[in-house]
Amino acid sequence: MKYQFCSGFAGHIKNMLEQRALLGYSVYDCHRYLANFDRFCAANFPNETILTQNIVFAWCNDAKGNGGARRACEMRSFGRHLLLSGEEPYVLPPLFFVKKRPALPYICTDAELKRFFEATDSLASCAASPLLEYTVPVIFRLQYACGMRPQEVRRLRRVDIDLENGTVYIADGKHYRDRRLPVGGQVMEMCRKYDRIADTVLYNRTYFFQSPMGGAYTTAWLSGTFRKCWEKGGNGAKPDKCTPYSLRHRYATETLMRWLEEGKDMDAWIPYLSAYMGHMTFSATYYYVHLLPERLACIDAMSIPNIIPEVGANEEDI
Repeated sequence: MKYQFCSGFAGHIKNMLEQRALLGYSVYDCHRYLANFDRFCAANFPNETILTQNIVFAWCNDAKGNGGARRACEMRSFGRHLLLSGEEPYVLPPLFFVKKRPALPYICTDAELKRFFEATDSLASCAASPLLEYTVPVIFRLQYACGMRPQEVRRLRRVDIDLENGTVYIADGKHYRDRRLPVGGQVMEMCRKYDRIADTVLYNRTYFFQSPMGGAYTTAWLSGTFRKCWEKGGNGAKPDKCTPYSLRHRYATETLMRWLEEGKDMDAWIPYLSAYMGHMTFSATYYYVHLLPERLACIDAMSIPNIIPEVGANEEDI
């Protein structure tokens, strides 16, 4: 159930979300941030109906870490919406909150990756999560094999996966860039067997990887499970560096390194990788190129045996 807005800005927030939806934009993240803003205003500014500088600064400064920059972006959009609606809000100037330069992504080594996937295969199900031992090995292998963003793999619906033709459709991707990805034979066979097993436990699933509560798995669940397997595999605790996004980073650098070894023209091939990964600009893909010299020194091989295990005749082999 969606959050019920209750602050003095409730009507304007709902109107803004409705307009964005009618224009074809995804409102998932916007709804999440504005729900947080609504709760903040209901608790701290219960009688306010005009968006003031004090309210905007208070909410942005209440964020943790680098979250203030994202909140500022949402407040700027909300302020512009109010302005077009005939209100007199405070509209935050562009670049008022400057994002900190992100740290270099952590690129896991072959040995770390191998130990991680071995750990995913050793998790056992429990009464609260009867599909855990089947879900974890498949969800992370599918993300890694396709270079997907963590939110993309956990939000996959059953209709998004074509089990017959071996493709995955990413709907409502970042920057609204939908795309269809081919999936390797072994990983797709794991998905087929997972689907049959999940059908015996959860009836009429909407999401391919559906949580026991009935919806998609949360960001917290995916991150927590990744961290648990990472440490269980003996890779050490690197909570600030190694996250589910590390699988996507590894996919990108591994692909680029393979192309370098094959002597491909990088300028000609990078647009293909950019489209495959759903990047908005080529520069986002070129970002990985400057990581390659460091990666060449630490990577062991271009492919790791047993990352994608052989799929046997029995469904229990997942």
